[in-house]
Amino acid sequence: MLFSKLRRASFFQKQLMAIIGTNLLILAIAAFLIYSAFVDDYRDNLVKTMDSNASLLSAASRSALLFHDEQAGQMILASLAKIPAMRFAQLLDAEKKRFAIYTRDDASWDVMLDDIKPGHFFTNDNLYLTQEVTLGEDVLGYIVLSADTDSLQAQQRRYGRMVLWVFVLGSLLAYLLNWRMQKRLQLPVKRLIHLVDYVAKEGRYDQRIFNRRQDDIGRLVNGINSMLDTIEEHQSKLSEHHEHLEGLVELRTEQLYERANFDALTQLPNRHSLTEKITQAIEMTRERKNNLALMFLDLDRFKVINDSLGHFMGDKLLIEVAKKIQHKLTDNDVVGRWGGDEFVVLIQNPKDLSAVDSLAKEIIASLSLPLIVSGHQLHISTSIGIACFPDDGDDASSLLKHADTSMYKAKELGPGRFRFFDQDMLNDSVWRLELETQLRQASAQQQFTLVYQPKVNVIDEQLVGLEALIRWNNGQEYINPSTFLPIAEDIGLMESISVWVLKQACQQNADWQRAGFDIVPVAVNLPASFLMSPQCLDLIKGALHQSSLAAQFLEIEITENTFIASTELAVDVLSAIHDLGVKIAIDDFGTGYSCMSYLRDLPINTLKIDGIFINDLVAPDCVQEESAEDHHLRDEGIVRTIITLGKSLGLSTVAECVEHDYQVQILKSMGCDVIQGYFYSRPLQVDALEAYLGAHGRVSKES
Repeated sequence: MLFSKLRRASFFQKQLMAIIGTNLLILAIAAFLIYSAFVDDYRDNLVKTMDSNASLLSAASRSALLFHDEQAGQMILASLAKIPAMRFAQLLDAEKKRFAIYTRDDASWDVMLDDIKPGHFFTNDNLYLTQEVTLGEDVLGYIVLSADTDSLQAQQRRYGRMVLWVFVLGSLLAYLLNWRMQKRLQLPVKRLIHLVDYVAKEGRYDQRIFNRRQDDIGRLVNGINSMLDTIEEHQSKLSEHHEHLEGLVELRTEQLYERANFDALTQLPNRHSLTEKITQAIEMTRERKNNLALMFLDLDRFKVINDSLGHFMGDKLLIEVAKKIQHKLTDNDVVGRWGGDEFVVLIQNPKDLSAVDSLAKEIIASLSLPLIVSGHQLHISTSIGIACFPDDGDDASSLLKHADTSMYKAKELGPGRFRFFDQDMLNDSVWRLELETQLRQASAQQQFTLVYQPKVNVIDEQLVGLEALIRWNNGQEYINPSTFLPIAEDIGLMESISVWVLKQACQQNADWQRAGFDIVPVAVNLPASFLMSPQCLDLIKGALHQSSLAAQFLEIEITENTFIASTELAVDVLSAIHDLGVKIAIDDFGTGYSCMSYLRDLPINTLKIDGIFINDLVAPDCVQEESAEDHHLRDEGIVRTIITLGKSLGLSTVAECVEHDYQVQILKSMGCDVIQGYFYSRPLQVDALEAYLGAHGRVSKES
C-alpha cells in the first residue's frame, strides 16, 4: 500500500520527500553518533568508578588476606552496601577460593570462579570487574565486583527522549521550509498535470492552457498545446478505424479458438478437444454412476480413394462421411475427427449394449451407401471398435486405446464390421505388433516365396495358366497370406510386396520359356491400392521389360473392391493395362460389391468364381433333406448364373477351390471353361512344378 501511494505521488511531492528524507537521515545519523558517544562515556565512567572501588577494597583487604582474617575481609566487603548499584562482591585468596562475600538481597552469584580473570565485561545488563590484590609482585588474592546498570539505562532513556524531540522538531522545521519553497514552484506544473489528467480520464483533447510566460515552463506549455492539436487531428482519424479493428480482433480470436479445438476440414472437435470431452464425460459418468461407450471408426480403403483421386477428393469424402455420422447421433453424443480417416464417437449414457450395437450397425449401413462426390460415384465402408466405461477402461487414454484395438480386430473380419473390446485382444495386439516388425524385415530382405497353382481346361485337361501365390515363413511357421497381407496393407508395405511378386512371377515365367517349357500366362493378384497408384502402369511395364516377357503371358487378377472407389478411374487404369496386351481377370466374383454395369465397361477377359460357391456344390445323391436340396439348388443356380453371364459377355470362366470329381462334372455340365483347385494340383514350389510339367505332356489328376 505504501509503495503504491509513493508511485502515485506527484513529482514535487517526491522531491519534497527526498529533501526531507535527506535532512532526516542527516539528523538521525547525528543523533545516533551523539547518543552512542554519550553511552560509551557513561559506560567508561561506570567502569572507572567500579575500578576505583575495587582498588580501595584491594588496599583494605591486603592485611586480611595476609593474616587470613576472614572476619576483617567480611567487614570490608560489608561497606559496599552503601553503594546502591553494587550487586555482589567476593574476596578470593590466591588459589581463587572464596575468602569473603557480599551479596545484595535481590542479587545472585552468577560467575564461575574458574572463569575469573583480571578485567571487566558487560553481560545481562550487568557489569563484572575483577582486580588482583597484590603486595609487591605477589598476588594475595582477587576482588570480584558486580554492579547493575540501572543508572546507565535511565540515562539512556533520558537522552533518547531528548534526541527524539530534537529529531522531530528538526524534521518539522525542514518540512515547513521545503513545503513553502515547493509551493511557489509547482503552480504552473500543476496546471499541466491537471490537463494531462483530463486527457487521460476523459479521452478528449479539446482543452488548452492559457500561457503568457516566456521562460522554460512557458515553452513547455506551448509545446503541449501544439501536441494536443496534432493528437486531436489523429484521434478523429483513428476513431474511424476503431470499430473495424475491434471486429478484426474478435474474428481472429474466434479463429484461433476454432483452430485449437476443431478440425479445419470437417468442423468436428479435433483430437485435443475430443480428449477433453471424453475426460469430462467420464468424470460426469462416474459421479452419476451411468454408462459410457466410445466408438473408434476407421474408413476402409480410404487410402485407395485418396491416392487415386487425389487429396481434394479425399477431403470432400471425409466431409460427407462426417455429416452422415452426425446425422445418426443424438444431441448428447459427440463425434470428432481423430486424424486422417479416423473418427471417434462418444456415446453418453446409452440404455444398454444393444443400443450401442444398433448405432454401430446404423452407421455402417449409412456409410455403405454410394456417395456422389464431384461427379464420382464412391463407395466407402467403415470398421468400428467399441470400448465401454468402466468395464474396458477408467480414463480417456485406456478407452481410446482399447477402442482402437477392437477396431483393428473388426478390420480383420472384413470391411464394414464392428467389434466390442475384450481382454484377449490385447494379447492379439502384441502378436500383431511383433508380426508387423517381422513383416517389415521380411519385405526389406525379400524373404517371401512364390508357389504356382495350375489352371486346367475342363474339356481337354490341358494346362492353360498358372496363378502365382505368395508364401511367407517368419522363421517359426508359415503365416497365412490372409493374415499378413491385410497387415501389410495397413502399414504401407503392400505396394513394395506387390512389385516384388509382379517382378518375380514375370522373371520366372520368362525363365521357363527359355528352358523350353510350354508357356502359359501366369496370373498375379494385385490389390486396388497398387492399381490405383499413379506409377502402376510404369511398374507393370518395367517388370515385363526387365524379364523380357511378352505381355500376353501375364494376367492381372483384381477383386470387385477395386471398382468401389471409382469405376471411372478403374476403367482408365485397366484399359491402359489391357492395351499393353496383359490379360485381366476378376477374382472372387460374386462376393464383393457386384455391379453388372462395370462388366460392360471394364476391359476384362475372365471371371473367377469364388470357392465359397464351389464348396457348396454337392453330389446329387448326397442331398437327403428338402432344405438341404433347396440350398444346393440355390448355390448351383448362382454358379450357373455367373457362368452364363460370363459367356454372354464373351468372358472365360474359372472355378476356384475344386476338390472333387462331382464338382468337375457339375461345372463341366454348366459350361465352365477352366478348373483350378486341389483336384488337379495344389500350389507347387518352382522345382516341384518344373518336375510336374516335365513328367506330364498333359496335366493329370493329383493322386
